[in-house]
Amino acid sequence: MEYEKIYVEVIVRFLQKGGMRPLFLVWSDGRRYAVDRVKFIERAPSRVASILPVRYTCMIGGREKRLYYEEEGERWFVERERL
Repeated sequence: MEYEKIYVEVIVRFLQKGGMRPLFLVWSDGRRYAVDRVKFIERAPSRVASILPVRYTCMIGGREKRLYYEEEGERWFVERERL
């Protein structure tokens, strides 16, 4: 199975003690999805080419989703199965 990287807009809260938490994921067409909860934050490889991003395992709409942050370039992405 092949995956592709889809860059997305993410609305983020920066914490006083340091770090950040995603609040909303926004698709290019403007649809917004609230991040209900962040379960895990870890530096972990994705299934697409990236320099060891920070993986946020989140609950979005009752489903577990992985959201990645690339520190180099300061961009967020999700993975999607290539059709």
